Amino acid sequence: MPKTLITSSIIFFATALLVFACTHGSISAHDEPVDAEEQAGDPDGGDQFEPVADADAGGIDDAGDDAGVDSGDGFEEDGQHGDDAQPEDGDILSDDGPGPSSEMLLFDGDGRQFSYDDSGFHVLINPGDQLPADNWLDPVDYYNGEFHVRYVINSPADQPAGMLQTCIWTMGDDGVGGDYFPESCGQQVSHTGPGEYFVTASLSPAAWWKNGGVPLDYSHPERFLVRVVLRGESGCNVTRYNVDGACWDEWPNYENMNFRVTIVMVAAGESFSGWSNYP
Repeated sequence: MPKTLITSSIIFFATALLVFACTHGSISAHDEPVDAEEQAGDPDGGDQFEPVADADAGGIDDAGDDAGVDSGDGFEEDGQHGDDAQPEDGDILSDDGPGPSSEMLLFDGDGRQFSYDDSGFHVLINPGDQLPADNWLDPVDYYNGEFHVRYVINSPADQPAGMLQTCIWTMGDDGVGGDYFPESCGQQVSHTGPGEYFVTASLSPAAWWKNGGVPLDYSHPERFLVRVVLRGESGCNVTRYNVDGACWDEWPNYENMNFRVTIVMVAAGESFSGWSNYP
């Protein structure tokens, strides 16, 4: 083979190898940067994994079996507490209300009824429900103000007499205790069947009964569980829970009772405008 042909062949193959190396060799240093969204995964393409909430990470233990809960007279509850109950249709939760700015309509719910599962503790407000203010102590002090409650017994016409009471429990770890502590309860209000009934004593939450003397932290109402406690005419707890003085045998007297609850909070140093503003 002529030398000129051999030389040409060598040059051709050398050039081809050089071109291949330049175009197919190690080029990672010259790659375009990976798009951050592509690297994280396309949100619409199913590449990302949604975090799964830990049911024990600060959530409410809706079983509550071991959460010693007081009913307002030192009666400890055990068992399920119906904390998953949701506001019923027509309830007004945490609205500014028709009254003056010094007042806050916390709750207004009609057509309420104790269920068997309530076991004498009917939920009005659960932790995490929308509230009229994030802090009930500052800048407006409701703890040293007034907590007005109206109960309206609607039916049946022959509803036996009894008592109703509003209590608040703290849920979650607040640095003081676990679920259902601190706990505080207002006045036990007697009723004699259909009609309107009002809290008239211990209007200030600061004067309420307190479990162990420990007050509620009104600066963190998002932790509050607000319930109405069912009591017999003697004041006994109409409940299935294993408590001293429980009177579950009276349950048939109240299982058909239909009622309304309205709660208005009044700032410290102010006077209640009256129930005529909350028809």
